[in-house]
This record gives sequence, structure tokens and C-alpha cells, in this order.
Amino acid sequence: MRSLVYTSTQTRPISDSELAQILAVGREKNTRMGVTGMLAHRDANCIGIIEGEDDVVHERLEQIRLDPRHTNVRVLCDDPVQQRSFPDWSMAFQPLDPLMREVPGFSDLFDTQRPTDAEAGASRARALLEWFRKHPLAPLTSQDSADAEAPRTRVLNGAIAVLHDAGTVAFSTEAVAEQCGMRVTEVEGLFPNRHALLAATVERWSLAVSAPLLPMITERGTVAFLHALLAAHVEEPGLMRLLASILGAATDPTVDGADYYRSAYLQFRQTIRTALAADVRDGREPATMDPERGAQQLLALYDGLRLQALLTPDTDPVDAFDRAAARMRRGWSEQYEQPTYWDIPVAPSR
Repeated sequence: MRSLVYTSTQTRPISDSELAQILAVGREKNTRMGVTGMLAHRDANCIGIIEGEDDVVHERLEQIRLDPRHTNVRVLCDDPVQQRSFPDWSMAFQPLDPLMREVPGFSDLFDTQRPTDAEAGASRARALLEWFRKHPLAPLTSQDSADAEAPRTRVLNGAIAVLHDAGTVAFSTEAVAEQCGMRVTEVEGLFPNRHALLAATVERWSLAVSAPLLPMITERGTVAFLHALLAAHVEEPGLMRLLASILGAATDPTVDGADYYRSAYLQFRQTIRTALAADVRDGREPATMDPERGAQQLLALYDGLRLQALLTPDTDPVDAFDRAAARMRRGWSEQYEQPTYWDIPVAPSR
């Protein structure tokens, strides 16, 4: 078993409601992985503690490195331990809304009346957390060290922040350069035009959301994976808007990058088709389901609900997906028969 402590810098401000979502989803994800620990935020500074089996802890760290909300991820200690210092998973931040303190898993770490941790010396993880509690704005990880960060990653994180805050209309090389504190010529040296920058940003942001969920395809099946991916996209409405925008662009061959976006979508569709074929082989889905048609149906549902959620605020896309997918899967168990309910008699012409 390992106890790993890391620090990072947020790439953009995160609201109380977003932090509450991160807390709820993080607790569920970490429980499933067997991970416990603590994540503490103060302004842009973060410190995280991950405890669990060696390979799981390091896998979780790599997922954090991919998360576009974090940059400058640094490991402070990575120690073998006999027992967990943090047997639950919790989160600490300074909420503006006092009701946030009632969210399950919230830790009031920065309460000025909070006593000093009596077990701070029991492990390096607890000692570092106690130090952060008392000095949350100190340069535990210097924000100036962003200069040492890989320039490509720095630009892409800045691009994600621009898209999150202002959308594709305001997206430009100049806006990204200003966001990440670089010169326009430096950004253009890495991404020569807006299309190249946008395509790379879409890839990084999408991968950050989907990569941690990919093992679900083999562990729980294609429908479970799409359920989890849709839930993750709901937490990132900026990403959903971006994907809707580029899918529209992919239909117009005169738009820069249309071929690339269409190719990426077809690759995703092939992933779903291949996964459904494996589901049939492994007995998770019935043999009467054709993977090609199944992929068409599932993605029509998945893509349609993402778009509907952007247009109609009262749509709960995850609940709607679960209900429709359950009925769809029951239909896969039956032999297909050509329906006749649309055979409406045509009035004779006069």
C-alpha cells in the first residue's frame, strides 16, 4: 500500500457548485478504485493525498496529470505504508455558500477554530496537509514554475480555459496566448493556426474526460461506458458545447478541420461497434444484436441527448439515456420484424 502526496495549480477558477460536483464524483470514483485520501483547494493552490494499492495510486495520479483543470502536478512524497491515514475520501475548500459545508465528504480544513492535527507527525502525508492548512498560499508549488512546464501542455491548458469561459466564438490564438502568459509567436510555433490549436485542444480535453473511463468497456460493457461518459460530459458543459460545435463543423467539407473531426468521430463509432461485438461474444449482450446497428442506435441516443441537454435545461440526459438504453437492450433480444405502424393510406388523387 502507498501514500502519495502531490501538489498542483488550478488552470482556472472553479465555482462552489463545480467543487461540490468534483467531490461527489470523486468519492464515487475513488471508492470504486479502492482509493482514499484528501484533496484541498485554496485559491489556485491544491494539495492531494492518494492512498491505496501501489498500481491504483499511480494510475490515479496519471489521471490527475491528464485533467485539464490541473497543471504543474508535482509529487512531494510517495511512501509505502502499512495502513491508511485517511480511511475515507474528503475534500476541503473555502466555500462562499455556507450550505456547501453540509455536502457529504466536505472537510472544514481551513476553519480558523480547527485544532491542530494531533496526529500530524504520524505520517508525512498528514504533516504536509497540516502545513498546507496553516500556509495555503505559500509557494508549496510555485506558480512561476509554469515556465518550466512543457510549453505544449501549457498552451493546451490555456486553450481549454478559454473554451470553458468564452466558448468557440471567442477562441483565438491571441486569446490563448494571453490566458497562458505566452507570446502569440510562441503559441504559433507550436500550433501554426487556429484549426491546429483547436483540434489539439479537443483531443486533450476529450481524452482527459474519457481515458479514466475506458476500462469500463471491458469490465462492465459498452452501455455502462457510455452512461459514465455521458455523466462526465454533463459535468463539463463547456466540453459538450465544444463537441456539438465541431460535430456540426464536421458535416461541412469547406470548414477547416472537417475531415479531421469526421475521422475522429468515425473512430469513436468504431470503438463502440468493436466493444458491442465483444459484449456479444462475452454474453453481456444478446446474439440477436448486430453490433453495427447497435452502435448506430446507441450513438443516436447518446449524441441526441447531449445536444438536447444543451438546448433544454430541464433534460436529465443521464436518466433519459438509462431509460431508453434499457428498452433498447430488451429490443436487441428479439428478432427484428419490419413495423407497419407508419403505413398510412394515401388518399387517391382527384
